[in-house]
Amino acid sequence: MHNVNELFDRIGVPEEKRTLIKEKLNEKLSYKPKIGIFGKTGVGKSSLCNALFGQELCEISDVKACTRNPQEVFLNLGGKGMTLLDVPGVGESQERDDEYGKLYASLLPELDLALWVLKADDRAFSSDELFYKNIVKPHIDEGKPFFFVLNQVDKIEPFREWNEAEHRPGVNQFSNIDKKIEAVSLSFDCPKNWIVPVSANEKYNLAVLVDTFIFALPPEQKFTVGRNVKAENISTEAREAIEESWWDIIKTGIGEIWEAGKDLVDTVKEGITAVGEWIWDNTFGRCFITTATCETLGKPDDCYELNLFREFRDNWLKEQHDGKELIKEYYEVAPQIVSSINRQIERKRIYCDIWEEYLCDCLAMIENGDYQACKEKYTGMVRNLGRQYLKV
Repeated sequence: MHNVNELFDRIGVPEEKRTLIKEKLNEKLSYKPKIGIFGKTGVGKSSLCNALFGQELCEISDVKACTRNPQEVFLNLGGKGMTLLDVPGVGESQERDDEYGKLYASLLPELDLALWVLKADDRAFSSDELFYKNIVKPHIDEGKPFFFVLNQVDKIEPFREWNEAEHRPGVNQFSNIDKKIEAVSLSFDCPKNWIVPVSANEKYNLAVLVDTFIFALPPEQKFTVGRNVKAENISTEAREAIEESWWDIIKTGIGEIWEAGKDLVDTVKEGITAVGEWIWDNTFGRCFITTATCETLGKPDDCYELNLFREFRDNWLKEQHDGKELIKEYYEVAPQIVSSINRQIERKRIYCDIWEEYLCDCLAMIENGDYQACKEKYTGMVRNLGRQYLKV
């Protein structure tokens, strides 16, 4: 836990409590959520996972082997991580389905979240229905978070009506999507709010899907799942829920260790808040525009440039009279800017232009110790990009 000892020194954490607090924090932060992705081959599971988490599921090449060993994909995202479990689809044969039934029943209790992906333009879901009602529903009745994802809604008729410029359905297409949701709700005997229409390829409604499952998860899982979702897919409301869940973890975990049954006095509350803010910033405090630009240029999350920008933010900008307000403004608007840029056909060129026009200069300013100039240049970049891509 980088620099946490300096933080403990500053807020006066007793030596005898530090190891316990670190162990508790590491326990929470090292938890790796497991999400099961169900659905037949061809429904777009890989494209959906790539759109949500930034990495595709491995293709299943040996169906028989996967009946006993479903494909697990560990996503290593900036030192964090989660497991996506790609479960083989049903409907191939009665023999296979019998085997899959046992597999599904054994896997469901292990999952933090289960998503069943359906292809929007499929006309029948008979094999999916059978497995859902006989195998999945009993686990849902016990409280397992579960949602249907109606993928590839851009293919629903009239598909030529899809608004490619704004990445959303046309009027008649939207009406037909709603009718499809109604049909799925009746077929699976589930509430309509369990069914989320998306298009992974078109990046349509992904934030709504993230909101749906974030709000369904308990506090600790909100945090661990939410921190692995691509920033552009996290709405302000979901972000607030994730942050609130982190404070629940801090209060119940760290507070118990620190005071061991005593009332929390003001100084202890401030200390817990400081620890929580440090962890929150290091988990979610990413330079969204800078990160997206560096990713486009093939730079890793721990590259020299990103680390330098983060040090500038944490060690200098936060200490300025308007620093925290600027950072808050940035966290609110930057994911929206990135989301808008990512919908542009020439997004790679746009990020390269951002690098040449703004970030190269900012980097040189930091290296030369000209922090005020960097602050002005970076703030100007964010506001210019906001006007250009968000019309604000």
